[in-house]
Amino acid sequence: MNLSDEAVAALARAVRIDAQEIARRKEFLKFDETDVSLLTGLHARLQNVSRRFVEDFYAHMLKFEETRRFIPDAPSLERLKRTQMSYFDSLTAGDYGSEYILHRLRVGVVHQHIGLEPKWYLGAYSKYLAGLLPELWQQLGKEPEAFVATCQSLIKIVMLDMGLALDTYMQTDRDTILGLKRYAEDIIASLPAGLIVVNDTLKVRSVNRSFREMFGLKNGEDVSGRELEDILPLLNLHQQAQVVLTSGIALRGIDAALGEKWLRLTITGIRLAEEEEEEDLLVIVEDITKLKAQAVHIEQLAFYDSLTGLPNRSLLRDRVQRVLAHSARHKNHGAILFIDLDNFKALNDTKGHNIGDLLLIEVAKRLQDCVRNSDTVARMGGDEFVVVLEELNEDTQQAVAQAQDIGETVLASLNRPFNLQGFEHYSSASIGISLFRDNEIGMDDVFKHADTAMYQAKTSGRNTLRFFDPDMQASLEARAVLEIDLRHALSLQQFKLFFQIQMNAANQPIGAEALLRWLHPKRGLVSPLDFISLAEDTGLILPIGQWVLETACTQIKAWEANPLACELQLAVNVSARQFHQPDFVEQVRAALEKTGADPARLKLELTESVVLNNINDAVIKMSDLKEVGVRFSMDDFGTGYSSLSYLTQLPLDQLKIDLSFVYNIGIKPTDAVIVQTIISMGNSLGMEVIAEGVETEAQRDFLERNGCHAYQGYLFSKPVSIGEFEGLIRRMPI
Repeated sequence: MNLSDEAVAALARAVRIDAQEIARRKEFLKFDETDVSLLTGLHARLQNVSRRFVEDFYAHMLKFEETRRFIPDAPSLERLKRTQMSYFDSLTAGDYGSEYILHRLRVGVVHQHIGLEPKWYLGAYSKYLAGLLPELWQQLGKEPEAFVATCQSLIKIVMLDMGLALDTYMQTDRDTILGLKRYAEDIIASLPAGLIVVNDTLKVRSVNRSFREMFGLKNGEDVSGRELEDILPLLNLHQQAQVVLTSGIALRGIDAALGEKWLRLTITGIRLAEEEEEEDLLVIVEDITKLKAQAVHIEQLAFYDSLTGLPNRSLLRDRVQRVLAHSARHKNHGAILFIDLDNFKALNDTKGHNIGDLLLIEVAKRLQDCVRNSDTVARMGGDEFVVVLEELNEDTQQAVAQAQDIGETVLASLNRPFNLQGFEHYSSASIGISLFRDNEIGMDDVFKHADTAMYQAKTSGRNTLRFFDPDMQASLEARAVLEIDLRHALSLQQFKLFFQIQMNAANQPIGAEALLRWLHPKRGLVSPLDFISLAEDTGLILPIGQWVLETACTQIKAWEANPLACELQLAVNVSARQFHQPDFVEQVRAALEKTGADPARLKLELTESVVLNNINDAVIKMSDLKEVGVRFSMDDFGTGYSSLSYLTQLPLDQLKIDLSFVYNIGIKPTDAVIVQTIISMGNSLGMEVIAEGVETEAQRDFLERNGCHAYQGYLFSKPVSIGEFEGLIRRMPI
């Protein structure tokens, strides 16, 4: 260890060792110039024995583990011997000024630093004196007075050295302790948690810097002696501290609110000194306000809808489970209201999602105003909301009435206009209600039943509510199974085209309508009434419609080789979704090119609702296809608007009278008038007119008399397979 002169001088100042202090010590020891003279004389006498003396000294030191550990190897031993010879030599050299004193302090610091305890350090002085006195007696034994005087001088200088060594040890230990104390205080002060030390009467001993900063206490403000509750006014804190004092068991994780702060406390016993019998208390105070806010935010994200602030699907399931359990214990009813906004997509599409979001926020507020505090309003997602009603009456009829009252209140509230950034919007909802009690059904079934009832409300015209109907559920489940089968029908080649012949007034075939049939391996022949609407709802109508178009074109091409069928026109129905595809014209052209079919033999049947949705778009698409020769027929004419204004705009070739009017010919005079009007309209506009659903000769005769010369219906043939159709036209007279 290398100590600078400045460091040693600083140590001397710390222990107040200066020239005056050394003089006082020498005076106390009665160490004067006589002693210096005697020691100087001894110095000359010891020169011949100093080496042997040091050898004996270290031989003794090596016998003890406590001192041997400071001599790790032979080179170290030789270095220490040289140092020790120099040190012993200086004891009798006669120069005891400031340099001597500082050197002695330096040696003391080194010994303390390497861990040589004072008892071994003082023992070394004893060994030195015990080894030196015989040598001194041998040289001065004949002069007893000189021997005694020299011994006294030697003891005096050794005592002076020992005093300096002890000063060094104590000061260095004191510095170490003070350093550790300051280090500990710095650590405690820098801890983010506030610390309060209180005694066994709950009087404050001290607080750390973090506590002061946490509660705005000034650094100079003395809080010692104050009551714990004065500086930390928390409910039950006094009792909790007493519990720790009495039991000796720490209390941890105590969360408490203090104004706008959230605190977490730990109260534990501490003993500041081993000799103290009574324990003090340490109160650790953590500010967890941000942590609490983060926890609330995380919970909000996990369990609440970010747009409306309502419980989301996850929290809703937890609430429903709780209500189900409550119902099972108390035997009362609960209910789920499944609420779906009507025509919400139209608002989003026309006004944008920002306006749609505003509506959802306002709907959430109104729903909360409609229910009791004990009920739950949640958002499932999109425009779907759920209300959970609990503690309804035990009697089923009364529970139904309660749920219905709340449902009707919701409908009335949602029917009131909404002001969405200055835009007045009228909304409505379809509500499905499912009642439950006593775990009769599980949570998933409760939701499924409410959803089924909501679907029933939709199909009943919207803006209404319906309670769950088991028959409706069975119908939906059957529809779901049918949808699965329908998705595989195309790839499994289960679809077939059937053909219903179309005749002219001369009883000659002029064409046919291609009608889709589904030949299911287990269900048999599935009616189009059972699957066409499902295909439209699921979007499967697009690939199915494309298959029908391509198959029909393939058949037109095949008929070119059949003299009896080569001039027949084949009518193909086109769905709304298919027609409104942006590339519909390209799809038709591609089918014609792929199959090589004559476009003039293809007739596309459209309903009024298909073209009137966007008449300009319809005109463009129809005109593009008319250019390549494709013909168009207005299917089910008379059931919609039947307006002359749009008839004059559309490039139609044919009007098809709906079978419902044909059926009532001779039965309902007004329908006969409608048929006559349609025929007249078509003829006036230069369009062909064909009637479907012709089943009797009387119907055919009426149609012919009034100017309709094309017919389709069971009078001529039901829809049949391609083989049967071709057999039918072969049997007809030429």
